[in-house]
Amino acid sequence: MSVSVLSAQDRSQEPQSNQWSIAGQNLSNTWSQPAEHSINPANVNGLSPKWVFTTDGDVSATPTVADDAVYFPDWGGNLFAVKKETGRLIWSHQISDYDGVAGAISRVSPAVDGNLVIIGDILNSKQTHNGANVIAIDRHTGTRRWITQVEAHPAAVITGSPVVFDSVVYIGVSSNEETLALDPTYPCCSFRGSIVALDEKTGTILWKTFDMPDNGGRPDQYSGGAVWQPPAIDPKRGLLFIGTGNNYTVPADVEACQNTTPTANCTAANDFFDAAFALDLKTGQIRWAHKLQSLDTWTVACIRPSGGTNPNCPVPSSPDFDLGGSGPNLIGNIVGFGQKSGIFWALNPDNGNIVWSTPVGPGGSLGGIEWGTATDGKRIYVAISNNDHLAYTLVPSGQQISWGSWSALDVATGEILWQTADPTAGTIDTGSVSVANGVMYAGSYAGQMYALDTTTGNILWSFPSGGSVIDGPSIVDGVLYWGSGYHRN
Repeated sequence: MSVSVLSAQDRSQEPQSNQWSIAGQNLSNTWSQPAEHSINPANVNGLSPKWVFTTDGDVSATPTVADDAVYFPDWGGNLFAVKKETGRLIWSHQISDYDGVAGAISRVSPAVDGNLVIIGDILNSKQTHNGANVIAIDRHTGTRRWITQVEAHPAAVITGSPVVFDSVVYIGVSSNEETLALDPTYPCCSFRGSIVALDEKTGTILWKTFDMPDNGGRPDQYSGGAVWQPPAIDPKRGLLFIGTGNNYTVPADVEACQNTTPTANCTAANDFFDAAFALDLKTGQIRWAHKLQSLDTWTVACIRPSGGTNPNCPVPSSPDFDLGGSGPNLIGNIVGFGQKSGIFWALNPDNGNIVWSTPVGPGGSLGGIEWGTATDGKRIYVAISNNDHLAYTLVPSGQQISWGSWSALDVATGEILWQTADPTAGTIDTGSVSVANGVMYAGSYAGQMYALDTTTGNILWSFPSGGSVIDGPSIVDGVLYWGSGYHRN
């Protein structure tokens, strides 16, 4: 597909504000650009194409921008570096050149720090491979500097973008095992999610913290807890914040408890599924954890049975309510988490206690809130996917719809200030969102990039991207950068 760039007409510390060198722009993972002063609600409708770069595959990750270059992967298995001003190719490499795995791709926003570009790898969701790798690349030449396998489980992958702070790379590990479980003969499941810290210079693992009890590699114990998202980092508190996904399996006695009493909390205290938690930056020790569901043992077999009952769907009543892919937003004295349940949670970053929670829209296996949250410190902006096409009523208009929408919440109270329906009826809105200078940007499965007024939710501008858009744009010096194309979930 392509990367579109539109412009307005008129070391290892906090990333520079006039760049976009990690997925969420800054360590707080706000997906906002405080240095943007060129584009505003009054002139955003004057945005026009600056350049378009055509790729070999879909582009679903928000491009990162540092100095004079833009970095992004595509689903064709490439990693690109192009000139920021012209879109001219600087270099490109196949991910398989780096990890030696045929068919490898990356779907994360590269983290750019110093002379390095840092990514993680993944394979097709129906394949097993050689574990999950983090790769550091020379940003000027595209040459690999180091590669580290952070998880040996054959279904492990990297889906959450890396974040670099104080010469340490922080990254979550997820998996495609819940999709492999679609095969009723697959011995489901044994993967355990984790957070890993690596030395930026060497790739050496400094610490690794699992979010599931040890299962000894057995498929009849606790598994799951994939970490889909990038973390938020608070240097003052010395904490990393992250969210997790559902269990794939639980021990037989827990499964029986859940099937008998779905509202009961039957799982072990250290089974951190669908959980928000905080870890010590230096040691990886869990400071606090808050499970946001009492029940969620789920695999893809639960929605796509292969001819009758699939044994790899252990608890059919489970909802698959992960904490989604854009990651937590740290906003002063709250840390916010969007969930596929459609609820946005504001927690106290010191202890994990709930400050407020707001049901923003219907939940579903693709959201609810799948990827899209951002904040400018005044409001929290949320994309609702509504993949099950359930009817709900927008605030304050009273409009009833059964497709995707965007919302703004009051940071202090969680009150819904406005909600705006996707103009294309029937479209889901799973993607991440970005915000700068009074304008929120959101892509649509219908192929449009939209700009909304942050105060009113009014749509100020749209642009046809030529393919579905699930990445919020990076915003640097009056220019938007984003990719298009996404034919998978």
